[in-house]
Amino acid sequence: MTTNTADFDPAAKEAALRAESESWDTSVTEPARPGDIPIIDVSDFLATGSDESLAAVAGQLATACETVGFWQLIGHDIDRGLIEETFDAVRRFHALPLETKERVRLDRPDHPLGGVGYLPVKNRKLPTRATGNLNEAFLMKRAAGIGDDDNQWPDDAEAPGFKAAALAFADAVEGLALRLLPIYAAALGMERDYFAEGFTHPFWRLRMTHYPPDDGLRTDDGEFGIAPHVDTTFFTLLLQDSPGLTIYSHPRERWIEAPLVENAFVVNSGELLKQWTNDRYLSVRHFANGDGASSRYSIPFFFNANGDYPMEPIPTCVDDDHPAKYPVISYDESQAVAQGE
Repeated sequence: MTTNTADFDPAAKEAALRAESESWDTSVTEPARPGDIPIIDVSDFLATGSDESLAAVAGQLATACETVGFWQLIGHDIDRGLIEETFDAVRRFHALPLETKERVRLDRPDHPLGGVGYLPVKNRKLPTRATGNLNEAFLMKRAAGIGDDDNQWPDDAEAPGFKAAALAFADAVEGLALRLLPIYAAALGMERDYFAEGFTHPFWRLRMTHYPPDDGLRTDDGEFGIAPHVDTTFFTLLLQDSPGLTIYSHPRERWIEAPLVENAFVVNSGELLKQWTNDRYLSVRHFANGDGASSRYSIPFFFNANGDYPMEPIPTCVDDDHPAKYPVISYDESQAVAQGE
């Protein structure tokens, strides 16, 4: 298979995705029905690692990724206390004076690493859109050559315990993400360690988001908490303290409001996994809002392969009827462009 990336223009693809997203009619939404977003319990596999438990959960995952693109993950072993402590730390950070948060503003000219730090309300990044996103966020990332101290952090005297809480949570969720990889491999008919080589130093981004009450913030009906988009990820793991996520249901051909499932991560495939599976797995459009009256908080973890890992379409996803649609290409050469890396 060719390794030539000349026929893949990531900037053009991002522009096309952005143009498509701005054409979506999001005016009508309705609550999800039972079964619209599969709930998958991974506890038996995480506890035993048995072939039987792997086969059972992999079958459910394959159906979710091929038909819905979203699923609710329960049975993970991340401590509930750690989750609550992380949400508390995020709330405390966003309660800081704006002046304090602005000192670690994302993409400051005097900070060498872009894409980390504080993103203010009405920002037009991540995703890039013509109207401002009605949220504020703190972002950190890790990859080969990017360590924790390369990120921007508020002074511990002003935000006591915030850095420690963010890193403890990030470590736990990264560990969970890596332990989910065998399920994805089995769901695609591959050996359980198929993805291991591509995730020795995964690129990931953690976003700690606050959707404030409207209080006059919303000045245009076209403004969203997070504008409609598809993720660029292998998959995204999302925790939220209240409902606010809306996804497009392909089976029902309408926008549905995702319910809040207690102690569950919402998981969705992104463009990276869609591409790697030769478009077998969905990358589903979605957006998010606060409730307008009170604060909402969410913590998405955007998980990707090693930035330089050459992704060849998975063998079980390519045949005479489904020829390869993409060249062998890495995250750095493809989706990273959309993220401004």
